[in-house]
Amino acid sequence: MPLLGVREFRQFVRMTPERRAEYLVGMAGVLTLVTSIVLLLSGSTYGYSPKVCTGRGVFFSPTIALGLLLMAAFICGMCGQRYGGDECLFGCYLLGLLIAFPLLLAFIIFGYVAVGGIDLGGVSVRDYNLEEYSGWLRGRVADLHYWETTSACLHDGNVCSGMTRLVRDPDTGIFVPELSPYERWLKEHGIKKGVHVMSPIESGCCKPPSSCGFTYVNGTTWISTPAAAGAPAAAANVDCSRWSNNQQTLCFQCDSCKAGFLDDIKKAWSFDALYPILALIGAFLSCFAGVKYWRPRLDTGYSLIRERAVA
Repeated sequence: MPLLGVREFRQFVRMTPERRAEYLVGMAGVLTLVTSIVLLLSGSTYGYSPKVCTGRGVFFSPTIALGLLLMAAFICGMCGQRYGGDECLFGCYLLGLLIAFPLLLAFIIFGYVAVGGIDLGGVSVRDYNLEEYSGWLRGRVADLHYWETTSACLHDGNVCSGMTRLVRDPDTGIFVPELSPYERWLKEHGIKKGVHVMSPIESGCCKPPSSCGFTYVNGTTWISTPAAAGAPAAAANVDCSRWSNNQQTLCFQCDSCKAGFLDDIKKAWSFDALYPILALIGAFLSCFAGVKYWRPRLDTGYSLIRERAVA
């Protein structure tokens, strides 16, 4: 069904109410199809490995389920229109939309409640603090069984395999990826500010907190000196005692790792929620157009029932 241009709009206005309703339901069907495809594609984006254990997979199942529901509604609607306006099939189409709309709305609200708000900022290298996060998933990472499964998934996903050489930032005191000679030259000449790229998972799980005062060796190898262990900052941070150079352990049991995990989810959902929001708008418009199409039929049916009742 083509989009309405000036010429098409004039033709649309001159249509009979019945033809206009058929046009609207055709547009609604296309919109429902597009909406379902958007959800199914976004669901596959949420769920691809290793993103399943780094946060986005949390929303995989409901996204796919809602996409399939809208796809089934589209099939019912198109079959109903194709076979002479079958009211039963078209009723199933409207029912599917009426079910999908509140479910999409609830899913979007749950997403923001689960991750504890919106974070549209870029990724920055910093030490992550678990106390800075809230939401339903904040309680989930406190569950020993849940975190045991998640930390094992993080390890199996080799999230720390890409760690580059780290240096201490003189401005913040935090260990950050070392700039390449080219990036350093750009920074020195003021052409481009040096950018340190490290994901929240790498920052929280693949190195000890900078406050521990450990001596960096290479990759994920650090040395704890007696002076560093006795420092007040290290004594106050329980993650310093949880760190291990063992590749099976690293900082996967640290609170900083849980905080990095939560930050990854929050940033991911803040951007990826655009897909279910678009689907929500599409479901509303499709439902509106479908009701506009079916309402004259209902009015006619009610009139016939009243006439027979009077007779």
